[in-house]
Amino acid sequence: MIEPSRAALILIDMQEGFIDPASPLCIAGAAATVPACARALEGARAHGMAVVHVRRQYAADGSDVEAVRWEAWAEGGRPLSTAWPESLACPDELAPLPGEPVIFKPSFSAFFGTELAALLRQKGITTVVLAGTTTPNCVRSTAYDGLSLGFNVAVVRDATSSRTPEVQEANLADMEFIGVSLIHADELASSGLEYVRDTEGEVARAVALERKMAGEEDGATEVAADPVPHLDSIETVSTGWINKYLLHYTTVDGKPYSYEAASRKGPEAFAAQLAHLGAGEAPRTDAVGMVPILPDGSILLIREFRYPLNSWCISFPAGLIDRGESLREAVARELAEETGYRLREDMGEEAVRMLPQTGFSSTGMSEESVQVVYAFVEPGGKARPEDAELIRPFILKRSEIRPFLESNRTPIGTRAQLILESLAL
Repeated sequence: MIEPSRAALILIDMQEGFIDPASPLCIAGAAATVPACARALEGARAHGMAVVHVRRQYAADGSDVEAVRWEAWAEGGRPLSTAWPESLACPDELAPLPGEPVIFKPSFSAFFGTELAALLRQKGITTVVLAGTTTPNCVRSTAYDGLSLGFNVAVVRDATSSRTPEVQEANLADMEFIGVSLIHADELASSGLEYVRDTEGEVARAVALERKMAGEEDGATEVAADPVPHLDSIETVSTGWINKYLLHYTTVDGKPYSYEAASRKGPEAFAAQLAHLGAGEAPRTDAVGMVPILPDGSILLIREFRYPLNSWCISFPAGLIDRGESLREAVARELAEETGYRLREDMGEEAVRMLPQTGFSSTGMSEESVQVVYAFVEPGGKARPEDAELIRPFILKRSEIRPFLESNRTPIGTRAQLILESLAL
């Protein structure tokens, strides 16, 4: 049976813009599913599952509305935007509890262009249970993306809705055929995940057993690790803000080899970091890189004059973690200093969401490690950069990212470029 702590209920698009009959985007069966969605929420919370609320919010100018919806949306009062703020709300019985994240998606699937997968991986979630609207569009695309990403997927059939009963049943049958578990809200409330199959876990265990049996038959006991060069000594070449080192290795074929490296760490800390990495241990995190997201889903970036480039550069806010400072404290400080923004107070701890693994700035030159986080932000005052820092914050709507990437001629950081590519609509 699946552990509830490794599962999450994803409640999709249960907003007045899809429920209210006055909205041109209203789904005929959505309002009737509110009680079942509430029972599913109550059951998930009672059994210790995580809960994630996924919503839609269009720009008031309609720049990110799906083309097939635009005419009805524009002529019908512009629901799910600030032009009709009541349409953005959800029924009271479906409101998030403190600490339950709310994710805004740019299209149908809750996984597309959002941090949902990274958030679930961070929490150790392996199973997602879907509820909300609509079954053939947002629920189904989320289910298929979830399967593609390796999650067990279940759908609460009576807590989802379609235009007609026939469309509902046809889509549920298609999803069940491809491996989605179908349950009822009352089953989730009373029995938790008893009726959800751990397909991914079953297959993983079967593959592991098959490999073990094959190893026993072959007389193999352990797969040998690939040989690596041996680090013999570290020579300090120069010190300063950036320290230069010469790493003396013996290669796998027994030959001497030297490699230049740079680091902000002094000799002892640098040697300790290399020892940790060589032993397969997690490194000390040196810096934090942020992907700041505003309440409307827009992205906050900076233009900064970078002295090694002798040029302005496009990047995300980032900075070193001071000694004795937590990751969250570093995020809050760097945000305030470089942009004047702050972490959203209404989101509590969920305002900072880490990627699952610390990365590295430039593996061909330095061991400096960077933890990338999604930071959910709001205006907080005036920026306070250091005297020599020239930083200009700016905001891009999701719909503006692609045109920006195609027209930009200012140097751009590789990390920023790749992240923007993944967020572009």
